[in-house]
Amino acid sequence: MSDTMPPSISLRYCLDMSTITQAVSNLVKPRISLAQALAGESNEMIRSAMARRDHVLNEKSANDFATDTDAAIESHIATRIAQLFPGDTLLGEEGGERVLGGRTASGVRWIVDPLDGTYNFIHGFPYVACSIAIEINGSIHAGVIGAPLQDELFVAVRNGGAWLHRGAATPQRLSVSDCNSLERALIGSVLPSASATSFDRVLPAWTAVARGAGSIRRTGAAALDLAQVAAGRMDGFFVMSLSSWDAAAGSLLVTEAGGVVCDFSGGGEFLRTNQVIAGTPAVSKALVRVLTEYAVSQ
Repeated sequence: MSDTMPPSISLRYCLDMSTITQAVSNLVKPRISLAQALAGESNEMIRSAMARRDHVLNEKSANDFATDTDAAIESHIATRIAQLFPGDTLLGEEGGERVLGGRTASGVRWIVDPLDGTYNFIHGFPYVACSIAIEINGSIHAGVIGAPLQDELFVAVRNGGAWLHRGAATPQRLSVSDCNSLERALIGSVLPSASATSFDRVLPAWTAVARGAGSIRRTGAAALDLAQVAAGRMDGFFVMSLSSWDAAAGSLLVTEAGGVVCDFSGGGEFLRTNQVIAGTPAVSKALVRVLTEYAVSQ
């Protein structure tokens, strides 16, 4: 693939840089263009690999797998960023954190899950995603989530809205649903397998929400669940422990779509505590009331 800057994907629909500094704008604009292209390329890689079904598996822990596709996508993303933005840092699920291109760190960090929903992917279940976020000075300024099996690309830019790109159609601005009651809400969540050491700790919180919510979906791809909240297809989401590469892009999508993202105590430390609540303002508030007793100490 070319190492030249890719064309943006209808970037005019999702960038309003008037509310951020020129310095940050200059960093975000070219990188969000690349992030969209990388998510599109990752979608193609996932679709191709899913059709083959000859995956090489690496079991990182009980029922926590990585495949050769996870590694290949993250390597591709790292190579492309290093070519165009040497000195940027990459925090990836598979390769950890490293400065790319052999330069002094630029202050820009990419937070990437190359293939969210690996267990789904292994079984051919069509609910997987690639998640890419761009962090500048400790704040997430852009996020892209690709849903390859739905041919969808979710894009958010700080103060620029959240948008859904689907093929050649005009991008659609996203908004969270108007659900104002947990009792009527469709909630996404993550529940580890019973063999996981965290299962007994997570189950009481999960059960508490299940007793009050309209219905819960455990889909197996948290980043894509957050995109569904932004699109108004789910009304809320919660998880006891979620890595930053799964939460970063999706959290910006939800807030730019008019939703609320917080930790279990209702604060903004979800990327540090790894406890995430997202949803419409009313549903998020209701989830905090249920889950605050399970919040980790600040």
